[in-house]
Amino acid sequence: MLRLRVLLSMVVAAVLLGGGLSAVPASADAGGLSNGVADDGARVVSEQFVEWQKLDITIDSPAMKGRTPVRLLLPKDYFTQPNTKWPTLYLLHGCCEPQDYKSWTAFTDVYDFFYDKNVLVVMPSDGLAGYYSDPLRGGGPKYETYHITELQQIIERGYRGSSARAIAGLSVGGFGAFSYAARHPGMFKAAASYSGLLDTLTLGAPTAVEWMRNQAGEARYSLWGDPILNRGTWAAHNPASQLAGLRGTKLYVSCGDGRAADLDQNDNFVWQETAALLTTQSFLTKARLAGLSPTVRLYGKGTHTWPYWQREFKNSWPLLAGALGVPA
Repeated sequence: MLRLRVLLSMVVAAVLLGGGLSAVPASADAGGLSNGVADDGARVVSEQFVEWQKLDITIDSPAMKGRTPVRLLLPKDYFTQPNTKWPTLYLLHGCCEPQDYKSWTAFTDVYDFFYDKNVLVVMPSDGLAGYYSDPLRGGGPKYETYHITELQQIIERGYRGSSARAIAGLSVGGFGAFSYAARHPGMFKAAASYSGLLDTLTLGAPTAVEWMRNQAGEARYSLWGDPILNRGTWAAHNPASQLAGLRGTKLYVSCGDGRAADLDQNDNFVWQETAALLTTQSFLTKARLAGLSPTVRLYGKGTHTWPYWQREFKNSWPLLAGALGVPA
C-alpha cells in the first residue's frame, strides 16, 4: 500500500511540476530558489526532491561559514494552495548523529506521519555537537544565529512558513528546543523534549556536555566557556535557568530511566538516558516552583534510543498540533 501511494504521488508530482513519470525533477521550484533570502544574505542554493513532499535544500549561510543542508517535509496541499502560509514544526536531532538532518526520517516514521497533514516540517543540521548555540570561542559555526534568524527567514520567505511555530527535539535536540524557546520568548507556541538535557548546570551535566563535545572533536570550553568562570554564559543557554522565557509556551517533557524495556532490541543499560533523566527531573522541579505546568511523561524503563523518541513524538503530537492550530 505504501509503495502504491508513493508511486501515485510521484506521478502527481511529475504532472504538477511538468516532468516525466520517471522521477520528480531534481530542481523543481518549491519557492526557495526564487526568494528564500535572509537579511544577512543567507540563501538557498539547491533543492532536491528525495520523495514526494520530502525536499532537501542547501543553504549558503554566513553564520555557518559555508553551505549546510536542511530536510523539509512539505504540507499535503503545498502545491494546490500556492498562497497559503503553513504552520511550521522544527524537529531537532541529537548529539553525535551521523545521519544529522536526515535522522528523523531515517529512524522514525515521521514522513508517513505527516504525509496527509498540512504542516511544514523543518529538520536542520546541528553538526555532531553544535549544541544549538553560537560558540563563545573558536569562531566555529553559529548554529543559533543560523537556526533562529537565517533559517527561519528563509522558511517564512521562501517556503511559506507561517508565524505559528513549534519546536521539538531528542537528547541534545530536546535541550535545543527548550533553550531556543526560552531564549526567544514567544517565537514558538510549543516545545517538546524527548530525553533532553534540560538543566546543563545540575551536578555532572557540565562534564557530560564537555565529554560529548570532546567526542565530536571540539575544543574544551569552546562552547560556553568554563562552567565556573563563565557560569553566566552557561546559565544564559540553560533551559532551567531561563524559565521566565518559557511562560506562555506549551511544554511537553518525557524521559526514561536507562533500563531496557519493550521497545529495546537487547537488555543493554544506556547511561545517557539516566543522565538525561537527572537533568529533566531537575528542570521539572525548578519549572514547577516557577509556576510552569508542563505536560510530563517520565515512563520509567526505556533507553536513549529512537523507538522511544518516535513513540514520545506521537504522544506529544496533540499538544504540538493544538499549539499550531491543526487537527491532531
